[in-house]
Amino acid sequence: MTETSATPQPRLTGRTPLSAGALGFAAMMAAGFWVLVSLAFHWIRSDLDPCCSSVSNYARGDYEWLMQAAFVVFGFGWMAAGIAVARALHGVRGAALMRGALLVAGLGLLLSGMFRTDDLGGTDGPSAEHVVHTVGSLLAFGGLIVYGLVAASAMRRSPDWKSLAVPHLMLGLATLALVLTFSIWVETIGDGFGWWQRALTMVLMPAWLALLGWRLERTARTYSA
Repeated sequence: MTETSATPQPRLTGRTPLSAGALGFAAMMAAGFWVLVSLAFHWIRSDLDPCCSSVSNYARGDYEWLMQAAFVVFGFGWMAAGIAVARALHGVRGAALMRGALLVAGLGLLLSGMFRTDDLGGTDGPSAEHVVHTVGSLLAFGGLIVYGLVAASAMRRSPDWKSLAVPHLMLGLATLALVLTFSIWVETIGDGFGWWQRALTMVLMPAWLALLGWRLERTARTYSA
């Protein structure tokens, strides 16, 4: 009798385990919480003009703890998605890098929530807290851009995920474009940068996380049936 190896072979089918589906559901809830809280602060902090302020500015003033909590929950949502995607694409080249990129993005959001941006209109130079917040933002945006580009290649290798390869490429490039747009806008034109920043942080990012979480949860239920 020929002896077969007892070592399990990598799964290249992209089958999503139930644990990944549960993490995907948590990611969807995190995206929803972030959007609801961010929207609520447009009324809670009606003194801040959305065109000329960032979402981060809501983390100071009334109910600042709630906005900080939203950052933290959103960050953990992206981390959950990163772990889940790596499990769903176990054995696919690039899965570990995708997980790492989303863990970095999630860490960036955690830092952005725990360390707040300075108040608008401050005359002093940026505080140490503001610098850490900015670093966190760069990690979050950079992690998502890297994730989108890597996922575009890795997901093509999985039958269950290849349909999301092109959307991930487009989302990664759109993230890059919006980061550059609002960063340049605030330094050149000024007024109006807030809308570009909200297009990224309140529309693209939570929609992306919700899409990813939904796909994880759906494929996990499909293979458990």
